Amino acid sequence: MSEGDGRYRQFVEACSDCMKELARDGTIRFVSGLGCATLAPEGVERLVGMHWLDLWPVEARDMVARVLDRAASGERVDFVGARRPGDGPTRWWEVMVAPVVADDALDHFIVISRDVTERVELQASLESIIELLQDRLNETVARSANATTRYGTLMERLESEHGARRDAESRLAGVREQLDMANRARDLAEAGARQAQKQQAIGQLVSGIAHDFNNMLQTVIVSLSGLQDDADELSPRHRRMITYAVEGARHATALTRRLLAFARAQYAQPEAVDMGDLVATFSDFARHALGGRVGLEVLRQPVSLPVWLDRHGVEQALMNVCLNARDAMDGFGSIVIEVGERIGEGVPQGLPREAGGLRQVFVSVTDTGAGMTEEVRQRLFEPYFTTKEGGSGLGLAQVYGMVAQAGGAIEIESETGVGTRFRLVFPRYPGPCALGE
Repeated sequence: MSEGDGRYRQFVEACSDCMKELARDGTIRFVSGLGCATLAPEGVERLVGMHWLDLWPVEARDMVARVLDRAASGERVDFVGARRPGDGPTRWWEVMVAPVVADDALDHFIVISRDVTERVELQASLESIIELLQDRLNETVARSANATTRYGTLMERLESEHGARRDAESRLAGVREQLDMANRARDLAEAGARQAQKQQAIGQLVSGIAHDFNNMLQTVIVSLSGLQDDADELSPRHRRMITYAVEGARHATALTRRLLAFARAQYAQPEAVDMGDLVATFSDFARHALGGRVGLEVLRQPVSLPVWLDRHGVEQALMNVCLNARDAMDGFGSIVIEVGERIGEGVPQGLPREAGGLRQVFVSVTDTGAGMTEEVRQRLFEPYFTTKEGGSGLGLAQVYGMVAQAGGAIEIESETGVGTRFRLVFPRYPGPCALGE
């Protein structure tokens, strides 16, 4: 025996379990471990050569034989069983049977048994105590049956009252929520009414000033026209100056007419207009409204661009978009208005279908501002939503309403730090255009 084998045998013999090696037929070939002394007090050597089944009571041998059959098929089996060695008391054993395979065939069995009598007896004692306590508890419950019944009735009554209170609280919460919604709606309505009053007052003020200014311009124009009638008596230099003055006065008159049209409240009056002419006329008015620090450039395709819409409504919409672009640039930058036509997808009902898609007329307003975030873009046309201090949040909502009323759509392109492009798209009108104002 080598030194390693001797040390291994010392470990096995010092173990408190009973370790056995069984041949394939169940005969004990080796036994060791302090726990084996309980099975054979007179000496464990007598166990060698015995069949393992003979160590078990007769009533347990069928079960043990089935365990060996399962282990022979390659399964490790654990079980707990009782046996009485000699005339001693019954002991309980926790047994593990494991097969040992060599060259893909069963060679022998390893059986490790552990005496768990104390644990089993302790568990039995605990179960007896639990059973005794349960019996006493049942007696106590039986004696308090009447009290429990009365308590149950009281609890049912309290639960019913609690449910009624919950229902009342739920209804009260619903009323509060509706009241909060009504208050918010009232606040929005009041804010809208105040904004409408402000806009109406501003419109009336602008209309009055423009009307009076137009009357004065007419007097100036009449006077200059009288001078033109006597132009032969004037020097060439004076005739040129009078011509410039008349042109300037007529231009100012056109601006006052547009101010009057922009300020007055009226129902939509759609008509066929050329979008290119409308934008060209609007740009003169817009330059005055935007201020000198904002550059305005108009790019127009040299074709007829007929659309069917309310002239003054689209002018107001363009003005709102331009003012919004000016504010996005903090009042300093460049705005480009581009007007033209394109072939779009989809044909609304009642409009002519062209080869390759629907012919559309578009007006785009591009600024050089800071752009907008996706969150702002998603809420851009909500009434009363604004990112400007003191803003009403109604300008772009009105733009959306006007474009939708004309059967058009709005496309937005925005990049943070680069700028924003609003594109108003309308179906191209197939008929002739009305003369501009």
